[in-house]
Amino acid sequence: MMRYKHPIFSTLVFGLIVALVHFSTLQATAQQEIQEELYQRDSLIERVGQNNIDTSYTYKWHEDSSRWELYGRDLEFYRANQKLLAVLKQKWQPQQMSYINEERTIKSYGREGKVVESLNQTWDGTQQEWVNLKLKTITYDGMGNKSEILHQEWKRAVGRWISTTRYLIDYNRMGEKSNVVIRTYHSPTDQWQNHQRFLFRYYDGYGHPDEALVQSWNSERETWQKQGLYNMAYNFRGQKTSESRATWNTSLSKWINGIRYHFKYDKDHKIAQILQRWDYGSKQWYNAIRKRFKYNEKNKLQEELTYQWDQVNDKWVLENRLLYSRKKPEERASQDENARKDSSESS
Repeated sequence: MMRYKHPIFSTLVFGLIVALVHFSTLQATAQQEIQEELYQRDSLIERVGQNNIDTSYTYKWHEDSSRWELYGRDLEFYRANQKLLAVLKQKWQPQQMSYINEERTIKSYGREGKVVESLNQTWDGTQQEWVNLKLKTITYDGMGNKSEILHQEWKRAVGRWISTTRYLIDYNRMGEKSNVVIRTYHSPTDQWQNHQRFLFRYYDGYGHPDEALVQSWNSERETWQKQGLYNMAYNFRGQKTSESRATWNTSLSKWINGIRYHFKYDKDHKIAQILQRWDYGSKQWYNAIRKRFKYNEKNKLQEELTYQWDQVNDKWVLENRLLYSRKKPEERASQDENARKDSSESS
């Protein structure tokens, strides 16, 4: 993994990173461990070391200027053992010529080296502070599989976490997911209630699920009812090549197509995907959105292109184009300038 040294940080960036120690007290034991670790007086830079910070930049293509323009950057903070501690996302503000905080994620690990908590925060530009948004807590079974995922949301008015959703995961004898029960928290009764259930089916008895039945809980009848159906297909590498989603129509007593995806790969990399929508009137699938992915020589995602389907002209139209790079803006600007010079000299 390529590391970027940061010998000099601007006051803004330094302040943003130091702010990683300023989030509210968490209640559970694991949450307290995060608090104690990040509340230390020394900054996060000093804790992880300048050589353990990765910076990646995102550039957006502008048709008017015919060039890549800086869009934002991600700062990834690693411990000495290479475990990801935090990801800080920033947007570039050309008017202010500076990066503005957008959001960040802070991770905590258990004794087995697995992620047990993931804290998501957003930046309050008015108060110049980080605000808690969501907290995900993960529990594992004896085989090391995720057995429960608890989602909580931060209620700023009362200054505490409120539980919202629990994912309870069961596995079959092959170690594959057999069902996932989603429960929601009902605060008036202080109880968890069934909400949804995913039942997975494996045609060959192993591998990836070929079908997922989605059921919703009917509290009045206290029974599960059909809601959605996923059908998946895979290539010989086990990569998903298609996925269709349908919704159960109670009045018609049949499944109604909704959307479907097609995926294309180049060995280990997904290079394209197409989203199609079902037209119930014409009984046909219609193109909606297409994405293309390009990779560099190190097999890292380098470019992402998003297209919208123009039904009138029957063609794809480029809507958005993003470039992901480790190169700093000044390095890319110099590279683009040299490319323009070479082009003009050759012509």
